[in-house]
Amino acid sequence: MHSLKKGCIEALMGLFRDNTTLELLQDRIAKQELIADDLAREVRGLKLEYIELYDKVRHQMSRMAKRTAVDNRERLVDEVIEEEADGVDPISRNILALRGTPRTAA
Repeated sequence: MHSLKKGCIEALMGLFRDNTTLELLQDRIAKQELIADDLAREVRGLKLEYIELYDKVRHQMSRMAKRTAVDNRERLVDEVIEEEADGVDPISRNILALRGTPRTAA
């Protein structure tokens, strides 16, 4: 058993005795470092792109919310005017419209 362990260690040490193997490993490590740097740069770019996109979407959503609030106010004013004109509240008007019943004053 001891000789088997010694043989494995000698085989592994033999890999590092050869300068070409050491240079090959250094080249591989350098390539992996370049790849890691490129990936880190890409991630930073994607994070920046995400932040910009999030800001644009948030801005558009706030504009849409404001527009909806203004539309709702205008619709409420219109409904109040219509309710005063025919004496039927908006919910009853919708029910009557679904039934096909003409609007009549209550």
